[in-house]
Amino acid sequence: MRKVCCVILEYCGGAQTDKLHKKLSAWNPSHTIYVLDNASPHNTCSCITHRNEHNSGIGGGIRDALQLARTTGADVLLLIVNDVVPVTKIDIGYYEELLNRFPDVVQVSASITRNTAQAANYPWMIDAGSRENRVVPHADLLCCAIDIDFVENFGGFPPSRGGWGYDWEIAYHADLLKKKIVVCDFFKVKHIHPDTPKTGPQHEDKYEELVRIYDAKYGSYRTIFVHEHIGDNT
Repeated sequence: MRKVCCVILEYCGGAQTDKLHKKLSAWNPSHTIYVLDNASPHNTCSCITHRNEHNSGIGGGIRDALQLARTTGADVLLLIVNDVVPVTKIDIGYYEELLNRFPDVVQVSASITRNTAQAANYPWMIDAGSRENRVVPHADLLCCAIDIDFVENFGGFPPSRGGWGYDWEIAYHADLLKKKIVVCDFFKVKHIHPDTPKTGPQHEDKYEELVRIYDAKYGSYRTIFVHEHIGDNT
């Protein structure tokens, strides 16, 4: 049985993160909602459970959240970035039920609103109104459950501040091992972009970082870009 641990990755979210934590806690009274603060210089929230001494960027924060979830004895990290706004209830128990019913599923992402920034690059993540679980080629990590063993078995994500390519690395290994990535239309979120200090590589530098780290890991960064089709439903 795979156990899910929920971690909010926090950075300068303040009251917004407190509101998110309050909602998640009310919806999931039998689960602890951890809040990992990635060294916020200001506008800190009041619900922090763990704090990084130094900011590790988005990529480092994802790696840190995976490690935190593992220390709790969990098999799956439910990662939620602090600038996500749930449009529907987020039920951790449903994630556990789905993941244990379908052992070949290694990532489950919430669907997104049409006006969420990620919709341009992940159109298949837009809520289809179908109330089903759809197999997709890859999915953004802004609100998703990730099988920790699966990630550890391919050596974990390489150190990266930007975190670009992590979703494609999951997709690459899922394709190799005939595993599935799912978007869940039962849950929907919107991603907002608060005015927070920039850390690590800026937008134009993240692609260069992706090329560097995945050239080093696989010989060519292009290795992880495996397919472009959308599969069937689970």
